[in-house]
Amino acid sequence: MNYLNNPKRPTLASRRRLPPFGEIIHVLRKYNLLPAIFFLKSRADCDDALDVCKATTRYNESHKGALNKRIDELIRNSPHLSRHNQVRHLRNVAVAAHHSGQLPLWKLMIEVLMTEGLLDAVFATSTVAAGVNFPARSIVFLNSDRYNGYKFVPLTATELHQMTGRAGRRGMDNIGFAVVLPGPFMDVPLLATLLKSPPEDVLSQIRTDFSMVLNLLLSHKPEEIKDILLRSFANYLNLKSRDKITGDRLKQAGKRLMEFLPLSLCRSPESVLNLTRKGNRIRNEIRKIKQDEKRLEVRLSKIANLVPGRLFLDKRSRLYCVIKRHTRRDADGVLACRLKYRSGRKKPPKTRFFTPDKVSAILDRVVNIQSPEEPGNLQGLLSRISLDEIPPPLKGLPLGEEGISKVKPLKDRILFLEGELDQMMCNRCEHFAVCHGRHNRSLRPALKEFSRLWDLANAVRENLWADFMRHLNFLKAEGYVRDNGALTDDGKWASQLRIDQPLMIAEGLRLGLFPESDPALLAALIAAFVYDREIEVEFDQSKAPQELVNAYEKMKNGLLPLMQRKAVQGFSVRPIPLWAAATVYAWARGLEWDRALKIADMTEGDLAMLTSRAADNLRQIASLSNVYPAIARTSTQAISLILREPVIFD
Repeated sequence: MNYLNNPKRPTLASRRRLPPFGEIIHVLRKYNLLPAIFFLKSRADCDDALDVCKATTRYNESHKGALNKRIDELIRNSPHLSRHNQVRHLRNVAVAAHHSGQLPLWKLMIEVLMTEGLLDAVFATSTVAAGVNFPARSIVFLNSDRYNGYKFVPLTATELHQMTGRAGRRGMDNIGFAVVLPGPFMDVPLLATLLKSPPEDVLSQIRTDFSMVLNLLLSHKPEEIKDILLRSFANYLNLKSRDKITGDRLKQAGKRLMEFLPLSLCRSPESVLNLTRKGNRIRNEIRKIKQDEKRLEVRLSKIANLVPGRLFLDKRSRLYCVIKRHTRRDADGVLACRLKYRSGRKKPPKTRFFTPDKVSAILDRVVNIQSPEEPGNLQGLLSRISLDEIPPPLKGLPLGEEGISKVKPLKDRILFLEGELDQMMCNRCEHFAVCHGRHNRSLRPALKEFSRLWDLANAVRENLWADFMRHLNFLKAEGYVRDNGALTDDGKWASQLRIDQPLMIAEGLRLGLFPESDPALLAALIAAFVYDREIEVEFDQSKAPQELVNAYEKMKNGLLPLMQRKAVQGFSVRPIPLWAAATVYAWARGLEWDRALKIADMTEGDLAMLTSRAADNLRQIASLSNVYPAIARTSTQAISLILREPVIFD
């Protein structure tokens, strides 16, 4: 209680340092609370925690001998693991890290050692609580929050129950222990509340995508699918919510709403709500797209005018000269030198990478740069530039042809949405200003109340069906579904592509954009479609093999029209990263694992996941032997190239 009531709560480490885990493990051993799982907030903390343990953790020689013998047995079957940089922590300290950034084979070895009682502690992220069932006597908390991929959020009761559920070994412990460590990110009262709280309701994760729609249409008609969606788990939750209100309240709210619209073309309050929402949604989307369009035009116009020799100012008004175009982390930019260079210096001037957002003004002067790759030429160039005053900014930056093509999908989407607005029957209704304007504020409370009750009763069901129809209409326009809802021949084989981006892969197959006789190249191009995590990747496109770049550009340019059509219809369009293709291409062509990791500076777990998912996509393509026999054979060969140790194991 002293700890809870103390405004200056004690802490074992500062915000930027890890606690002394070695000493903590020593205390846990003293009170017979090992083995333990430490839940940390990030992969990096799990790895760094091992180094904190090395100086203070101790265990007896017999235990050490048994542990090392078992490690040798496991490594004998997978020699690659002997080079893992955390093997020494296993052997000497009996601790390990376990997270998604590691190889599946390494994680399996940790699970085996922990299950057999040979490890004292495992440092893991909270996600392990919902997956692997580690046998531990104790679990240890450092934080009462977790990172959800975007920001830190408090733990939920369900998450806390999952983690505490790992404490106590079946058949060995009568009780498990949860240890809370004091620190700046620990809210003990919150944990106490969560422990007494029931788990949160299970939420439906059903989401409509093109693969789902194609597979449903393979054996059902659209009207049958609507019935399936109505009986789905998501709609079951919706019906539970409906039971909380009476039909009379919803009916009365609808009646009050229609009293404001006696001459409305809408025949029901539901129609009023749907059309009002549709109009608001379209106008909000148009507003957002116009903002995105303006930002994109500014960025692209800067890129088009940042030619070699162009002078510009950075955000601190410092003068720079563009040396050459450059791409880093899949972002277009330039390498530039600052014009504050002394000619007497022996070292060549350093270049700095600039993206358009780091450029404040492009100036009206271009210096003649002939051979920027030669340090001597660059030294001479900068020493000869004499600027008595900074040139004025360049007026009217043109977009260029490439910029115009990139802005076009946004402009097309705006035209499409404006067309939808024009076609709404609201434009012919006497009450247009009442529903869509600001002339009658008395309508809003009635509409808001009906909207609240309607959502409580019907939102999940309506959203599921509306999203299904949106996907269905796009598939019809692309030639995968007939007007009557039956699959075309292309739709039938495309339904076999049970992958994240079936339309992109299917379009590539239809247009012949994938190599039919080069399995390494095919594996690389398919890998570009499977990686969906937002990560920072240092990648120099100029170092990619030319044959890969050529195939990648052909594929990307061929798919660009489909990507634009998807964007116009409001579907998300994921990037197609060249760095993912280059990494898998190097691995498929026999490059050593450690060297392949360095191409995109990835963790072993991330590269193993990328490779495994690429292989899953290739298996789907290999199933199309009746339609695309050459590609199917090459896909099978590609799988054998990328699925080898350490990605897979027997």
